[in-house]
Amino acid sequence: MLRSRSALRVFPGARFSLLLAVACTFFLSSLEAKRPKNATPPPKDNSALKDIPLTVGHEAKGLVLPNYDVNGHLLGRFEAATASRLDEDHVRFDNLKIHTFDEHEKPDLTIDMTEGILNLETRIIDSKTRTKVTRADFEITGDAMHFNTATHQGTMTGNVHMTVYDPSQLGGKKK
Repeated sequence: MLRSRSALRVFPGARFSLLLAVACTFFLSSLEAKRPKNATPPPKDNSALKDIPLTVGHEAKGLVLPNYDVNGHLLGRFEAATASRLDEDHVRFDNLKIHTFDEHEKPDLTIDMTEGILNLETRIIDSKTRTKVTRADFEITGDAMHFNTATHQGTMTGNVHMTVYDPSQLGGKKK
């Protein structure tokens, strides 16, 4: 009797197992080819700010949220000691630090707020407490702030104080 025949009779499931393993390998490799390279792409249209994982009335500690534009570029990052959802459209942050980035995703502004309320529809955050905005060339503090997280434009009211470190950078390009 030939050894190969006896081996096939003793282990008839071996061929089936081998064929099953090869078929699974081809199936999994085809799934890998269809899967995008970046498994977690940045959300579109600032949905990270719209989809804050908080239910109404609950509080989260140590919340960090990215803020993207419609093209997937990083606009900013929210770091809050505590955050609580007031209703479906408003989130309250305590000890909030907002880091904004320019169009090349390099750090631009840092905004420190004791407390602020973010409107999720307009993406505008309002603070009625003392707020500080810093950049490499200036620092400005005020009693209240209204800041648009999408356009990085805002107004500061109350007792406003500004310190300019490098006045040549404020006017735009150097002459």
